[in-house]
Amino acid sequence: MFADVEGPSFIFWPVGNGDSTTVVISDQEVLQIDLNDLLMAEEEDNEHIPLVDELVAKLPRRNGKPYLSCFVLTHPDKDHCRGFADLLKRVQIGELWHSPHIFREYEDQQPLCPDAEAFRKEARRRAALTIQTRGDPGAGHRVRIIGYSALFEQGQRYHGFPDQFRTRPGSSIVIVDGVNVSDRFHAFIHGPFKEGVADARNETSVAMQVTVGSARKAMSGLFLGDVSYPTLMQIFQQTHAHNNDHRLAWNVLLAPHHCSKKVMYERNDSGQDVLCQDAMDELEAPQLTPGYVVSSSKEFPGNNSSGDNPPHRKARSRYEEIVNTGFLCTGEFSTPENVRPIILTVTDSDILLVGDDYEISEGARATLAAAIDAARGRAAPPAAKVGFGRE
Repeated sequence: MFADVEGPSFIFWPVGNGDSTTVVISDQEVLQIDLNDLLMAEEEDNEHIPLVDELVAKLPRRNGKPYLSCFVLTHPDKDHCRGFADLLKRVQIGELWHSPHIFREYEDQQPLCPDAEAFRKEARRRAALTIQTRGDPGAGHRVRIIGYSALFEQGQRYHGFPDQFRTRPGSSIVIVDGVNVSDRFHAFIHGPFKEGVADARNETSVAMQVTVGSARKAMSGLFLGDVSYPTLMQIFQQTHAHNNDHRLAWNVLLAPHHCSKKVMYERNDSGQDVLCQDAMDELEAPQLTPGYVVSSSKEFPGNNSSGDNPPHRKARSRYEEIVNTGFLCTGEFSTPENVRPIILTVTDSDILLVGDDYEISEGARATLAAAIDAARGRAAPPAAKVGFGRE
């Protein structure tokens, strides 16, 4: 199995404030949700894992090259796609999933970062080939579009894109990289909504419930991207309206936007943060046992002084009030003395938190050591990886 896990798993990597989740479906099928291959090094402290190096070392191989069945980009912010160009160069990716938001020609004040541009270029290549093929273009060329866009209408760039590779909210995906995996994987798409196409990137995140395991025992996770309170409530309201409440069930909730308070607090006219209890009630109601909330973030501050920058201690406190098993933070679970991801695995009888003895690959370890050495030689730690551990 990938990374030596013993069954279908969710792996949450310590990458600072950024999302990087690996979904292990089987020993030959691995799906990656977002990527933040950022190495933050200090002279003595480093709990981060150089993720592209780690994926290169531990993915299954096809034709001698590391093979990733699917890469899902929830939205094109840097902390969700940093390192994608490197990943694409070093790993064969069977299929890409994304929302049409990546296709927009940005004219606002937040242009795409280089890795998001690389993703868009590759997604467009795959989309054009899919239209030309009028069907499945094959492994390494597949792309799935999640959501709505005027770009698929008559006369637009993606007119003629095959419907079999488009998924609307309220629908399920059980085909991954051309294979029916319904006996071991299920993704239910909650967003983005049609009316959100022109909104801010965070509110057009791909939001989904992912279930892995078997008919005997399964594990479900809610992955909601960087949505805030209004979009979260829209997800719940739409799901209830269509009698799909079971598609909200979770054993694992990835706290939106690196445990931002904006998912459950709104600011009133006086500038004070007011708790929206309905959000907490909605999040708690579908929780299964065991239930874990995971914050993909750096360590939490000791108080609520983090301002507009997550992770927020207020949000953590609210999650700790509703979670039935545990709250886990990637930046606290991994330490310089024990560098490791959070791994939740489903067996035939249980859901387990594992990985105490996780061993990072030699390539990732070399990159980590090189970054620490580089940090010792200058005042500021490096914001990107140095060139070690490459294949």
